[in-house]
Amino acid sequence: MKSKLVVMALLLSTFAVGTASANKPRVAVLEFGHKALEARWSRAGEAAQDMLITELVKSGRFTVVDRERLDALMREKNLSLSGDIDPRTAVQAGKLLGVEYIIFGNVTEFGEESAKARVGFGVGLDVKRKKFITALDARLVSTTTGEILWADKARKEESNVNVFVFGTGGGVDDRRMFDKVLLPCVEELAGKLKNLSLETSKTVVGRVAGKVARVQGGTISINLGSEDGISVGDTLGVYRMGEPIKDPDTGQVLGADEEKVGSIKVTAVKGAKLSECTVVTGSGFKVGDVVK
Repeated sequence: MKSKLVVMALLLSTFAVGTASANKPRVAVLEFGHKALEARWSRAGEAAQDMLITELVKSGRFTVVDRERLDALMREKNLSLSGDIDPRTAVQAGKLLGVEYIIFGNVTEFGEESAKARVGFGVGLDVKRKKFITALDARLVSTTTGEILWADKARKEESNVNVFVFGTGGGVDDRRMFDKVLLPCVEELAGKLKNLSLETSKTVVGRVAGKVARVQGGTISINLGSEDGISVGDTLGVYRMGEPIKDPDTGQVLGADEEKVGSIKVTAVKGAKLSECTVVTGSGFKVGDVVK
């Protein structure tokens, strides 16, 4: 009897974890814009993106698209998004990326102020003080409505003193100092995002887009799984995408023609990003066909 209770408890615990994961808002974090920065700090926007993704995952409140996967999806969809995006673009990107919310922003300050003084008569002792400054602004937009639901900013500064004797010496590396002011900005914004009350889609299937990964006889493997809220018995449509439709003025990808080639039913969830399905309708499925 005791062993049965233990098994039941484990099953309930597993179910609870899976349900909680399925109910988390799905978000994508774009690279922060950095137009006003010096060339040597041009990767600050990418660093802010990486740090924010890490902080949101650590919070346990969100299902966050991994940056490498996000970059691959954007290349595949011919999207180039960072900094400020307009609501219409956010809605289109959300549909293509399969997320409910997009977080974007800008590195508005990333620089240093220096002051130098010579002390000690005839000793050749120089003291150089640097103040490192970082400021970010961030926004969260709903990919359903295009509405900006949250916007905030953070600013931090840190000082470093370098002492040079006859021209030699130094202090903490500048890049490390910038990390010291960038991370607290990101942590502050992530903390505010964590406390937001965000809705998740009532039906995950149909909003999360995936791909056919393998066709083997009557078994169709797809790159969606437990992390995407997929369950045994779910039915998904299979679509073949046509040429992308672009905005004639901006060149932005607005969408693409699609042709439904059939539907499939999930028979086994094999992992966070893998499920096996059987054919319900249609034929001629190919690797790369979209499922949703």
